[in-house]
Amino acid sequence: MIFSTNSSCQVTATLPLNSYDYPNGAYLKDINNQLPFYVGTWEGIQNNKQYTFQFTVFNQQMIDFGNGHYEYLDALVAKFKVVDLSSSEVLYDNLSAVNYDDYEIFLGSIQLGTFFCLDKNNCNNLAKFKLYKVTGTTNQLNYNDFRLVEFGSIDECPYTNQEDIPIFLPTGDFILTKQ
Repeated sequence: MIFSTNSSCQVTATLPLNSYDYPNGAYLKDINNQLPFYVGTWEGIQNNKQYTFQFTVFNQQMIDFGNGHYEYLDALVAKFKVVDLSSSEVLYDNLSAVNYDDYEIFLGSIQLGTFFCLDKNNCNNLAKFKLYKVTGTTNQLNYNDFRLVEFGSIDECPYTNQEDIPIFLPTGDFILTKQ
């Protein structure tokens, strides 16, 4: 499990965001300026639901893995809202999130376009999806490859099967457009 804190650990090295082998305390920095493309509001429609994603970057965010292991990174995170277009009912909304720990979507790999969504309110359910820039455009992302990730809830979960846990992310492929 990953914890974030604001303690007084020191940066030991500054490396590109896509680094894999790095020392404890390293700062994985967006040296290649890849994250600004994602920052902002993106919208798309799938299965008669409107999805609004708001991406932001927390620069030099400390991630504490416990046992003295930590890193800093320029963390791309997102919050989202889902509206049923047939009834105008808001099905899910965490757009009011402000603090890093309140965001549910976070970048896993910039090279692979992989993102994770950890729903702390629903049995710590974990999902994975990919976002790719649509070739030839400057304002579109292809959302695809949604899947649930095997999880182990640390809390009691009333659901026997992970597939029964409510999740509000789209499960099919579609295009998001920057607003």
